[in-house]
Amino acid sequence: MARTWTIITPENVPLELELANPLERAVALLIDTVVNLAIAVPVALLLTTLSGAGPLRTIPGFENLSTGELFWLLYAFVLPLLIFAYHSLLESLWSGQTLGKRALKLRVIRNDGTVPDLAASLIRNAMRLIDYMPSTCGVGLTVMVLSAQFRRLGDYAAGTLVIREGRIATPPMPEEELPTIELQVLTPLAVTNLGRLNEEQILALRYFLLRAPQLPQNLREQTANELANKISNLLWDGDPPENLPYERLLEEVVWLYRQRFKR
Repeated sequence: MARTWTIITPENVPLELELANPLERAVALLIDTVVNLAIAVPVALLLTTLSGAGPLRTIPGFENLSTGELFWLLYAFVLPLLIFAYHSLLESLWSGQTLGKRALKLRVIRNDGTVPDLAASLIRNAMRLIDYMPSTCGVGLTVMVLSAQFRRLGDYAAGTLVIREGRIATPPMPEEELPTIELQVLTPLAVTNLGRLNEEQILALRYFLLRAPQLPQNLREQTANELANKISNLLWDGDPPENLPYERLLEEVVWLYRQRFKR
């Protein structure tokens, strides 16, 4: 059974996101490592060529190194820096993804569900050398397997975790909670545009409708208003009718969407 992480959306609706397991993360890391190795070799070769008779040879102990030994020394220096820069920059620029994570449809997020900024990415990946260095005996993998959220040390330090992109764990919701209803609010235009919505939006609406009776009245009205405004702009091409009954609109949207697109 997949492990999940629950976040609260700005509309105060809880969403359960599926966490990436250690095997998926290992495959993504393998892809990224191959990319890093492919980049590090020509960089180290270039530095070796440029340093053949350059300042490195003036450092005590370096003057007697062969070209091959100098290459491996530079390679061992370049590779960790490249790994750190590669993961940090891509995760901050690609909204929590690297090439490996994109291939596996994984994404790094912060604990609150937001995308990690550059600072969080730097902290997260600074710990990568400890997590994956052979000398530390695979401490990252050990911590990840023992963690309930499959976190490694870098995730704990940066307040991040890795999820399966686009995968939301849907808890059981009995159909009788949303009985058959007669359409009173949705117009033909809105019905035609219903396909603009996606499963994640409908899930958020369903969560709200199920929790609405337990919410304080002011929070219930505010949340229904915010959700209805976003949905109605999509359904009516940015020009929704005035004075829409918010919760009724949400109920009709969820019911009709499930009738049309239910798997």
